[in-house]
Amino acid sequence: MPEQRSNVLQTERELVAQMLEGVVAELPQGLAQFVRSEMAAEQTLAGIVLASATPKYDSAEAVSRRVALAAALELLQIALNIHRLLLIPVQSDTIDRSLLGGTILVGDYCFSRAAGLAARTCHPQVVMVFAELLKEVSEVNLRRVINQETSSQDAIVADEREVLFRSGALAGVLLAGLGEEEQTHVARYASHLSRHVPPTDSLPPHQKDRWRVVVCVLIAKVSGQ
Repeated sequence: MPEQRSNVLQTERELVAQMLEGVVAELPQGLAQFVRSEMAAEQTLAGIVLASATPKYDSAEAVSRRVALAAALELLQIALNIHRLLLIPVQSDTIDRSLLGGTILVGDYCFSRAAGLAARTCHPQVVMVFAELLKEVSEVNLRRVINQETSSQDAIVADEREVLFRSGALAGVLLAGLGEEEQTHVARYASHLSRHVPPTDSLPPHQKDRWRVVVCVLIAKVSGQ
């Protein structure tokens, strides 16, 4: 049974990848390839949403909504990665304005499409969580611009990852229609994972196999760094 659920999760990951490719394919080839270069192969955020957004009694509609939400979180992270490139110091005083403008436009495009995908969940609370997430990551980015010290950048990156993991999980459990106690446990579990701290919170029994897969992917990613 665990292996079967793992295969189902992988199938949903592939649906997320297809949805992202559909969004990217609307861009001119050069810009599309630029976005593809920022895609995360392991799709950790997508895995967190796909695990947390699984209801006790699943349906084709539930799958469609959580795939859209998972794609929204992945696309949001891509947008953040692209805008972060603007903060990399250049070796020359001459900046290619077309490249600079293109980077900003592509990042904004990804932000916009991510919001559109979140809206496809047709769940007002989920959309509110996503809107609050945009606000939080914007504040984190502002801190990154203000504080350019290398030692502080690591902490800022960790804060951003924690916000993404926690908010993605919270949006997921809301979409799954789970109770407040389960929402708290799942969001806190994801928050601990973001900082590589062994979580102690209990997970909904029907989601445990999916979370095991997420943890394995995260461990493999950290080990490979």
